[in-house]
Formats: sequence, C-alpha cells, structure tokens
Amino acid sequence: MVVARCWQQWITEGRVYRRGGSGRPRNTNDREDRAIRRVATSAPTTSLASIQRHLPPSRHPVPSRETIRRRLTEVGLRSRRPLRRLPLTPHHRQCRLDFCRPRQLGV
Repeated sequence: MVVARCWQQWITEGRVYRRGGSGRPRNTNDREDRAIRRVATSAPTTSLASIQRHLPPSRHPVPSRETIRRRLTEVGLRSRRPLRRLPLTPHHRQCRLDFCRPRQLGV
C-alpha cells in the first residue's frame, strides 16, 4: 500500500517527499536560530531580553521572548534557576525539628 502510494505520487507529481504542512510559518530562519543558540551558549546567564537585543538589527519584527525560549528548548537548552540555599540533609532537618519543637508553643 505504501509503495503504491509512493509510486502514484511519483507518477502524478514527480516527487516522493512530503509536502509542506499547513501550519503557521516559522518566525525565525536557520541563521537566526543559530544566532540565538550562539548567544545563549556563549553567556549562559543571559536573559531572553538581552538575547533579543543581540539579534541582527535589520530583523523586523524582532522575535518575541517566547519564540526565543521555544528555539532554545528545541536545541535542548532550558532555563535553570540557581539554588537560593542548599537543601537540608536529613540530619540538619532533625536538628531543626529538635530545636523548634520545644519552642512551638512560645515557651
């Protein structure tokens, strides 16, 4: 069945590759995607707004922050928030509970 369909497409259209989808066209091209990736990997703490500013000035309209976030997610880069503090170990947690429980009622 698949071979017959491919053969029929070859006869009628002269090709066997997929046609383009009917979805919305991408806002950025491959060159801009590479520029976004380059800025994000060269300075990992860069914000989305500063990546927007680093894109070529001739680009209009400038891709939104969400578009930049999607392009970075596509290549496996995602935002990471630094830890505010180290997580408590079970021993430290127990020591805190031992300290807090006697003072729980305001004694």
